[in-house]
Amino acid sequence: MKRQHFLPALAIAGALILGTTACGGSIPAAETKPAQSFPANSTMDKIQKRGKVIVGVKFDQPLFGVKNPVTGKMEGLDIEMAKILAKDLTGSAENVEFVEAVTKNREAFLQQNKVDAVIASYAVTDERKKVVSFAGPYLESNVALLVRKDDSSVNKPEDLQGKTVCSTTGARAAQLIGHAVPTANVVLFSTYSECAQALKDKRVDAVTTTEAILLGVQSQNPDAYRIADGHLADAEEFAIGVAKDDAAFHDYLDQLLNKAIADGDWKKAYDATIGQVKPGDVTPPKVVL
Repeated sequence: MKRQHFLPALAIAGALILGTTACGGSIPAAETKPAQSFPANSTMDKIQKRGKVIVGVKFDQPLFGVKNPVTGKMEGLDIEMAKILAKDLTGSAENVEFVEAVTKNREAFLQQNKVDAVIASYAVTDERKKVVSFAGPYLESNVALLVRKDDSSVNKPEDLQGKTVCSTTGARAAQLIGHAVPTANVVLFSTYSECAQALKDKRVDAVTTTEAILLGVQSQNPDAYRIADGHLADAEEFAIGVAKDDAAFHDYLDQLLNKAIADGDWKKAYDATIGQVKPGDVTPPKVVL
């Protein structure tokens, strides 16, 4: 049975909306004492002693991880997830160091211990699970296509035969488009903002990734882009990446996500970010990883 998803395309200026809602809807930063203690030398213990959590996030991905041009602060669903983690372990949602993690370096950052976790619209794949562990998921989204609003020739994946499609290096969507439309020419960049510019400049005919990410890209220029009706795959899961053998941290994060869902923090984070583009009731994914 296919799962129902909650991310249709709507054209709203996401960056401006995020800027006006970050204070009201995001996780509060009030100082409190962490309620838990953890085994010595565990990742949780190290974070508590350090006084901050170090998280790899995207810096240019609207609705997930982006710097507000007005306030200079990081905003997005992934940022709110990191704040939930920081508040639980350190007592303050502000005790986070954000490190830019583009698609191609997320696994390396975890393997090299440059970050405690990666929360960067990190889709779960079998290949990635060979080298890192995933906690969650905290979001699900279909794999979709972003096209120019004035281009009526692309409405479904089959329309991309002989056309050029952009994705990011290491993204699962790039592999999916190659299988679904073998005649499509796939171009890879480091970031989706580069793909969006190439689409605007007519150097490519479409951008492919999860619909949730494309909503953020579209929200930056709603008069230029639209999300096509068809999609490439169902239910791609976004999860928190951690070091492969860190079972204790993985289990802690799964418990934290379940707690955030139960006490309403997940809903507050969603409403302050993606919910500004798609308001209304939403069902969080089951934490099964």
